[in-house]
Formats: sequence, C-alpha cells, structure tokens
Amino acid sequence: MAQLIVTVEDASLLPDLKKAIKMLRGVGNISVKKAEASLNETTLRAMRDVKEGRTVKCKSFEEYLEKVK
Repeated sequence: MAQLIVTVEDASLLPDLKKAIKMLRGVGNISVKKAEASLNETTLRAMRDVKEGRTVKCKSFEEYLEKVK
C-alpha cells in the first residue's frame, strides 16, 4: 500500500476533492488531517540552535543543573 499526501490551502475544496479521489480505481481510504498549529518563535529558535549545534552537553543531571543555573 502507498500513500499520497495532498496539501490544500482552501478547506472548502475538501468535499469535492474527496469525491473526486474516491472515484479513482484502487483508492481504499481517505482521511483528513488538520494542519498542526504553527510553532512560536521560542520553539523555532530552539530548533535552529539544535541544528546549528548550540546545545548543552552534560555527563550527569547534576552537571546539567550547574550549567543552567
């Protein structure tokens, strides 16, 4: 089985798109997932830090507590 993911910006098109896709031979199931909530700037900054290697590395939890004080 394979999956096809289609991103639709206008949610009002979903009913018609679902009908059209159901008409295709071999389509077994159609599910709709709502877009995830957008990430706040703090989370995006943390993700950039991790990608760029700006992380705290510790050998123990106690060492971590000392570094984040």
